[in-house]
Amino acid sequence: MSVASAPGKIILSGEHSVVYGAPALAFSVKQRLTVNFTPDLLPRLSWFTPDRAHEMALEKFSTLRHKLDAAFDGYLRGERSISEIFSRPAELIFYTVDVARILGNLERIPRGKFDIQSDIPVGAGMGSSAALLAALLKLFSKHEDLATLIEQVRHCERLQHGRGSLIDAATVTMGGLVKVEQDQANRLGLLPDIFNNDWYWIFTGTPATSTGVCVERVRSQFEQSDIWSEFAAVTHRIETAQTDLDQLFSAIQDNHRLLNRIGVVPARVAALIERIERLGGVAKIAGAGAVSGDAGGLVLAYLPNQTPDALKLPSLMRWGRVESDGQGVSLGDDV
Repeated sequence: MSVASAPGKIILSGEHSVVYGAPALAFSVKQRLTVNFTPDLLPRLSWFTPDRAHEMALEKFSTLRHKLDAAFDGYLRGERSISEIFSRPAELIFYTVDVARILGNLERIPRGKFDIQSDIPVGAGMGSSAALLAALLKLFSKHEDLATLIEQVRHCERLQHGRGSLIDAATVTMGGLVKVEQDQANRLGLLPDIFNNDWYWIFTGTPATSTGVCVERVRSQFEQSDIWSEFAAVTHRIETAQTDLDQLFSAIQDNHRLLNRIGVVPARVAALIERIERLGGVAKIAGAGAVSGDAGGLVLAYLPNQTPDALKLPSLMRWGRVESDGQGVSLGDDV
Protein backbone atom coordinates (compact mmCIF):
# COMPACT_ATOMS: atom_id res chain seq x y z
CA MET A 1 0.00 0.00 0.00
CA SER A 2 1.19 3.53 -0.83
CA VAL A 3 0.19 6.52 1.29
CA ALA A 4 0.39 10.29 0.88
CA SER A 5 -1.04 13.04 3.05
CA ALA A 6 -1.30 16.82 3.17
CA PRO A 7 -2.41 19.27 5.88
CA GLY A 8 -5.25 21.73 5.98
CA LYS A 9 -4.58 25.43 6.32
CA ILE A 10 -5.86 28.63 7.92
CA ILE A 11 -5.30 32.05 6.34
CA LEU A 12 -3.87 34.48 8.86
CA SER A 13 -3.99 37.68 6.84
CA GLY A 14 -4.24 39.03 3.30
CA GLU A 15 -7.25 37.09 1.97
CA HIS A 16 -8.29 39.77 -0.54
CA SER A 17 -5.30 42.08 -0.64
CA VAL A 18 -3.05 39.36 -2.08
CA VAL A 19 -4.96 39.82 -5.37
CA TYR A 20 -3.47 43.33 -5.57
CA GLY A 21 0.12 42.35 -4.85
CA ALA A 22 -0.01 42.77 -1.07
CA PRO A 23 1.38 39.95 1.09
CA ALA A 24 -0.71 37.15 2.59
CA LEU A 25 0.09 34.80 5.47
CA ALA A 26 -1.29 31.31 6.13
CA PHE A 27 -0.28 28.30 8.19
CA SER A 28 -0.80 24.57 7.97
CA VAL A 29 -2.88 22.86 10.64
CA LYS A 30 -2.52 19.54 12.40
CA GLN A 31 -5.57 18.09 10.65
CA ARG A 32 -4.54 16.15 7.54
CA LEU A 33 -6.06 14.40 4.55
CA THR A 34 -4.63 10.99 3.67
CA VAL A 35 -4.87 8.99 0.44
CA ASN A 36 -4.18 5.22 0.64
CA PHE A 37 -3.53 3.40 -2.65
CA THR A 38 -3.71 -0.39 -3.06
CA PRO A 39 -2.61 -1.89 -6.41
CA ASP A 40 -4.58 -4.67 -8.11
CA LEU A 41 -4.84 -6.26 -11.58
CA LEU A 42 -8.07 -4.72 -12.88
CA PRO A 43 -7.68 -2.27 -15.82
CA ARG A 44 -9.15 0.68 -13.96
CA LEU A 45 -8.60 3.06 -11.06
CA SER A 46 -11.28 3.32 -8.42
CA TRP A 47 -11.82 5.22 -5.22
CA PHE A 48 -14.44 5.06 -2.54
CA THR A 49 -16.58 7.45 -0.56
CA PRO A 50 -18.90 6.38 2.26
CA ASP A 51 -21.90 6.33 -0.07
CA ARG A 52 -20.52 5.01 -3.36
CA ALA A 53 -17.58 3.84 -5.48
CA HIS A 54 -16.10 5.85 -8.37
CA GLU A 55 -14.08 4.20 -11.11
CA MET A 56 -12.62 4.93 -14.53
CA ALA A 57 -10.98 2.70 -17.13
CA LEU A 58 -7.28 3.54 -17.51
CA GLU A 59 -7.56 4.29 -21.24
CA LYS A 60 -10.10 7.07 -20.57
CA PHE A 61 -7.95 9.28 -18.33
CA SER A 62 -6.14 11.17 -21.08
CA THR A 63 -9.40 11.79 -22.94
CA LEU A 64 -10.97 13.20 -19.77
CA ARG A 65 -8.01 15.50 -19.18
CA HIS A 66 -8.22 16.92 -22.71
CA LYS A 67 -11.99 17.33 -22.38
CA LEU A 68 -11.74 19.27 -19.11
CA ASP A 69 -8.90 21.46 -20.40
CA ALA A 70 -11.06 22.31 -23.42
CA ALA A 71 -14.03 23.05 -21.18
CA PHE A 72 -11.88 25.39 -19.09
CA ASP A 73 -10.76 27.20 -22.24
CA GLY A 74 -14.45 27.67 -22.99
CA TYR A 75 -14.91 29.18 -19.53
CA LEU A 76 -12.04 31.61 -20.21
CA ARG A 77 -13.76 32.64 -23.45
CA GLY A 78 -17.00 33.27 -21.57
CA GLU A 79 -18.83 30.37 -23.22
CA ARG A 80 -19.69 28.57 -19.97
CA SER A 81 -19.66 29.12 -16.22
CA ILE A 82 -17.07 27.52 -13.97
CA SER A 83 -19.81 25.31 -12.51
CA GLU A 84 -20.27 23.69 -15.94
CA ILE A 85 -16.73 22.29 -16.22
CA PHE A 86 -17.46 18.93 -14.55
CA SER A 87 -20.29 16.55 -15.31
CA ARG A 88 -19.60 14.94 -11.91
CA PRO A 89 -17.30 16.03 -9.04
CA ALA A 90 -15.21 12.82 -9.24
CA GLU A 91 -13.77 14.05 -12.54
CA LEU A 92 -11.47 16.45 -10.69
CA ILE A 93 -9.93 13.47 -8.88
CA PHE A 94 -9.29 11.52 -12.07
CA TYR A 95 -7.99 14.64 -13.84
CA THR A 96 -5.48 15.23 -11.04
CA VAL A 97 -4.28 11.63 -11.20
CA ASP A 98 -3.56 11.99 -14.92
CA VAL A 99 -1.71 15.27 -14.30
CA ALA A 100 0.33 13.35 -11.70
CA ARG A 101 1.09 10.66 -14.30
CA ILE A 102 2.56 13.28 -16.63
CA LEU A 103 4.43 14.97 -13.78
CA GLY A 104 5.97 11.65 -12.75
CA ASN A 105 6.84 10.64 -16.34
CA LEU A 106 4.76 7.48 -16.02
CA GLU A 107 3.73 5.58 -19.15
CA ARG A 108 0.42 4.62 -17.62
CA ILE A 109 -1.64 5.13 -14.49
CA PRO A 110 -1.22 2.34 -11.92
CA ARG A 111 -4.06 -0.15 -11.65
CA GLY A 112 -5.67 -0.19 -8.26
CA LYS A 113 -7.95 1.51 -5.81
CA PHE A 114 -7.57 4.22 -3.22
CA ASP A 115 -9.52 5.65 -0.35
CA ILE A 116 -9.50 9.13 1.13
CA GLN A 117 -9.55 9.80 4.86
CA SER A 118 -9.59 13.31 6.27
CA ASP A 119 -9.58 15.13 9.59
CA ILE A 120 -9.98 18.48 7.78
CA PRO A 121 -13.52 19.88 8.03
CA VAL A 122 -15.01 19.96 4.52
CA GLY A 123 -16.34 23.28 3.26
CA ALA A 124 -14.91 25.19 6.21
CA GLY A 125 -12.26 27.19 4.36
CA MET A 126 -9.45 25.03 5.74
CA GLY A 127 -8.05 23.86 2.43
CA SER A 128 -9.50 20.36 2.17
CA SER A 129 -9.68 20.59 -1.64
CA ALA A 130 -6.08 21.78 -2.04
CA ALA A 131 -4.89 19.13 0.43
CA LEU A 132 -6.60 16.38 -1.59
CA LEU A 133 -5.04 17.55 -4.85
CA ALA A 134 -1.59 17.88 -3.26
CA ALA A 135 -1.79 14.38 -1.76
CA LEU A 136 -2.90 12.84 -5.08
CA LEU A 137 -0.14 14.59 -7.02
CA LYS A 138 2.48 13.49 -4.50
CA LEU A 139 1.20 9.91 -4.30
CA PHE A 140 1.07 9.21 -8.03
CA SER A 141 3.99 11.35 -9.28
CA LYS A 142 6.44 10.96 -6.37
CA HIS A 143 7.69 14.40 -7.45
CA GLU A 144 10.09 16.10 -5.04
CA ASP A 145 10.20 19.72 -6.26
CA LEU A 146 7.80 21.72 -4.09
CA ALA A 147 7.51 24.66 -6.50
CA THR A 148 6.36 22.31 -9.26
CA LEU A 149 3.88 20.58 -6.97
CA ILE A 150 2.46 23.94 -5.88
CA GLU A 151 1.98 25.03 -9.49
CA GLN A 152 0.27 21.74 -10.39
CA VAL A 153 -2.10 21.99 -7.40
CA ARG A 154 -3.10 25.43 -8.71
CA HIS A 155 -3.40 24.06 -12.23
CA CYS A 156 -5.84 21.35 -11.13
CA GLU A 157 -7.76 23.59 -8.73
CA ARG A 158 -8.44 26.16 -11.45
CA LEU A 159 -11.09 23.79 -12.85
CA GLN A 160 -13.04 24.14 -9.62
CA HIS A 161 -12.63 27.84 -8.82
CA GLY A 162 -11.61 29.48 -12.09
CA ARG A 163 -8.20 30.30 -10.67
CA GLY A 164 -6.13 28.15 -8.34
CA SER A 165 -5.23 29.77 -5.02
CA LEU A 166 -1.47 30.17 -4.54
CA ILE A 167 -1.81 30.66 -0.77
CA ASP A 168 -3.80 27.42 -0.41
CA ALA A 169 -1.55 25.40 -2.73
CA ALA A 170 1.67 26.68 -1.16
CA THR A 171 0.58 26.19 2.45
CA VAL A 172 -0.69 22.61 2.11
CA THR A 173 2.38 21.69 0.04
CA MET A 174 5.14 23.34 2.09
CA GLY A 175 3.58 23.29 5.57
CA GLY A 176 4.38 25.67 8.40
CA LEU A 177 3.91 29.44 8.15
CA VAL A 178 3.82 30.56 4.52
CA LYS A 179 3.99 34.04 3.00
CA VAL A 180 2.75 34.83 -0.50
CA GLU A 181 3.58 38.11 -2.22
CA GLN A 182 3.64 39.11 -5.89
CA ASP A 183 2.80 35.52 -6.90
CA GLN A 184 5.80 34.13 -5.00
CA ALA A 185 5.52 31.79 -2.00
CA ASN A 186 8.04 31.43 0.81
CA ARG A 187 8.02 29.24 3.91
CA LEU A 188 8.85 31.36 6.96
CA GLY A 189 9.23 28.44 9.37
CA LEU A 190 6.85 27.21 12.04
CA LEU A 191 3.87 29.16 13.35
CA PRO A 192 5.19 31.27 16.27
CA ASP A 193 4.56 29.98 19.80
CA ILE A 194 2.37 33.02 20.47
CA PHE A 195 -0.43 31.10 18.69
CA ASN A 196 -0.11 27.99 20.87
CA ASN A 197 -2.71 28.81 23.54
CA ASP A 198 -6.30 30.04 23.47
CA TRP A 199 -6.52 30.32 19.67
CA TYR A 200 -9.53 28.73 17.95
CA TRP A 201 -11.15 28.36 14.57
CA ILE A 202 -14.92 28.82 14.38
CA PHE A 203 -16.83 27.70 11.30
CA THR A 204 -19.79 30.06 10.88
CA GLY A 205 -21.30 28.21 7.93
CA THR A 206 -20.68 27.94 4.20
CA PRO A 207 -20.87 31.41 2.61
CA ALA A 208 -23.80 32.11 0.30
CA THR A 209 -21.37 33.59 -2.22
CA SER A 210 -18.35 31.85 -3.72
CA THR A 211 -14.80 33.09 -3.33
CA GLY A 212 -14.85 34.21 -6.96
CA VAL A 213 -18.01 36.27 -6.48
CA CYS A 214 -16.53 37.92 -3.37
CA VAL A 215 -13.30 38.77 -5.16
CA GLU A 216 -15.15 40.29 -8.12
CA ARG A 217 -17.47 42.34 -5.90
CA VAL A 218 -14.52 43.72 -3.97
CA ARG A 219 -12.64 44.42 -7.20
CA SER A 220 -15.55 46.41 -8.61
CA GLN A 221 -15.55 48.74 -5.61
CA PHE A 222 -11.96 48.85 -4.35
CA GLU A 223 -9.58 47.94 -7.19
CA GLN A 224 -8.03 51.43 -7.29
CA SER A 225 -8.32 52.06 -3.55
CA ASP A 226 -5.45 52.90 -1.20
CA ILE A 227 -6.89 50.38 1.28
CA TRP A 228 -4.56 47.64 0.00
CA SER A 229 -1.54 49.43 1.43
CA GLU A 230 -3.34 49.38 4.79
CA PHE A 231 -3.87 45.63 4.44
CA ALA A 232 -0.18 45.19 3.59
CA ALA A 233 0.85 47.13 6.70
CA VAL A 234 -1.43 45.02 8.92
CA THR A 235 -0.05 41.78 7.47
CA HIS A 236 3.48 43.03 8.17
CA ARG A 237 2.54 43.76 11.80
CA ILE A 238 1.12 40.24 12.20
CA GLU A 239 4.23 38.71 10.63
CA THR A 240 6.59 40.62 12.93
CA ALA A 241 4.57 40.25 16.16
CA GLN A 242 6.34 36.98 17.09
CA THR A 243 6.16 37.32 20.92
CA ASP A 244 4.38 40.70 21.12
CA LEU A 245 0.78 39.82 22.03
CA ASP A 246 -0.34 43.47 22.13
CA GLN A 247 0.96 44.09 18.60
CA LEU A 248 -0.72 40.91 17.36
CA PHE A 249 -4.02 41.84 19.04
CA SER A 250 -4.17 45.32 17.54
CA ALA A 251 -3.17 44.01 14.10
CA ILE A 252 -5.89 41.33 14.13
CA GLN A 253 -8.46 43.95 15.21
CA ASP A 254 -7.37 46.33 12.46
CA ASN A 255 -7.46 43.50 9.94
CA HIS A 256 -11.06 42.76 10.93
CA ARG A 257 -12.00 46.44 10.56
CA LEU A 258 -10.46 46.54 7.08
CA LEU A 259 -12.35 43.41 6.02
CA ASN A 260 -15.52 45.06 7.31
CA ARG A 261 -14.79 48.13 5.20
CA ILE A 262 -14.57 46.11 1.98
CA GLY A 263 -17.90 44.46 2.82
CA VAL A 264 -17.00 40.78 3.20
CA VAL A 265 -17.99 40.31 6.87
CA PRO A 266 -21.69 39.39 7.19
CA ALA A 267 -23.58 41.17 9.97
CA ARG A 268 -24.06 37.98 11.99
CA VAL A 269 -20.32 37.25 11.87
CA ALA A 270 -19.48 40.85 12.79
CA ALA A 271 -21.78 40.51 15.82
CA LEU A 272 -19.99 37.28 16.81
CA ILE A 273 -16.62 39.03 16.61
CA GLU A 274 -17.96 41.89 18.75
CA ARG A 275 -18.94 39.34 21.43
CA ILE A 276 -15.44 37.85 21.28
CA GLU A 277 -13.93 41.31 21.74
CA ARG A 278 -16.20 41.99 24.73
CA LEU A 279 -14.80 38.82 26.31
CA GLY A 280 -11.28 40.20 25.94
CA GLY A 281 -10.42 38.43 22.70
CA VAL A 282 -9.87 39.26 19.06
CA ALA A 283 -11.08 37.63 15.85
CA LYS A 284 -11.32 37.99 12.09
CA ILE A 285 -12.63 36.01 9.16
CA ALA A 286 -9.98 33.68 7.74
CA GLY A 287 -10.97 33.41 4.10
CA ALA A 288 -12.88 35.27 1.42
CA GLY A 289 -15.88 35.94 3.67
CA ALA A 290 -19.19 36.68 1.94
CA VAL A 291 -20.97 39.62 0.31
CA SER A 292 -24.46 38.31 1.09
CA GLY A 293 -26.13 35.95 3.56
CA ASP A 294 -25.35 35.32 7.23
CA ALA A 295 -22.43 32.87 7.05
CA GLY A 296 -18.83 33.98 6.58
CA GLY A 297 -16.93 30.72 6.49
CA LEU A 298 -14.04 30.42 8.92
CA VAL A 299 -13.23 32.81 11.78
CA LEU A 300 -9.85 32.81 13.55
CA ALA A 301 -10.31 33.80 17.20
CA TYR A 302 -8.31 34.35 20.37
CA LEU A 303 -10.29 33.80 23.58
CA PRO A 304 -8.15 34.11 26.73
CA ASN A 305 -8.80 31.50 29.42
CA GLN A 306 -12.01 30.19 27.83
CA THR A 307 -13.32 28.34 24.80
CA PRO A 308 -15.91 29.24 22.15
CA ASP A 309 -18.48 27.43 24.30
CA ALA A 310 -18.63 30.72 26.23
CA LEU A 311 -20.12 32.31 23.09
CA LYS A 312 -23.18 30.00 23.10
CA LEU A 313 -22.78 29.45 19.37
CA PRO A 314 -25.74 28.39 17.20
CA SER A 315 -25.93 24.63 16.73
CA LEU A 316 -24.83 24.83 13.09
CA MET A 317 -21.54 26.49 13.99
CA ARG A 318 -18.60 24.36 15.07
CA TRP A 319 -15.16 25.11 16.46
CA GLY A 320 -11.78 23.61 17.24
CA ARG A 321 -8.43 24.54 18.72
CA VAL A 322 -5.78 25.95 16.42
CA GLU A 323 -3.05 23.32 16.24
CA SER A 324 -0.35 23.98 13.67
CA ASP A 325 1.89 21.40 12.08
CA GLY A 326 5.04 22.24 10.17
CA GLN A 327 4.78 19.26 7.83
CA GLY A 328 3.52 19.78 4.30
CA VAL A 329 2.57 17.16 1.74
CA SER A 330 4.42 13.88 2.26
CA LEU A 331 4.58 10.25 1.26
CA GLY A 332 3.69 7.66 3.86
CA ASP A 333 7.25 6.76 4.77
CA ASP A 334 7.84 10.41 5.69
CA VAL A 335 4.80 10.79 7.98
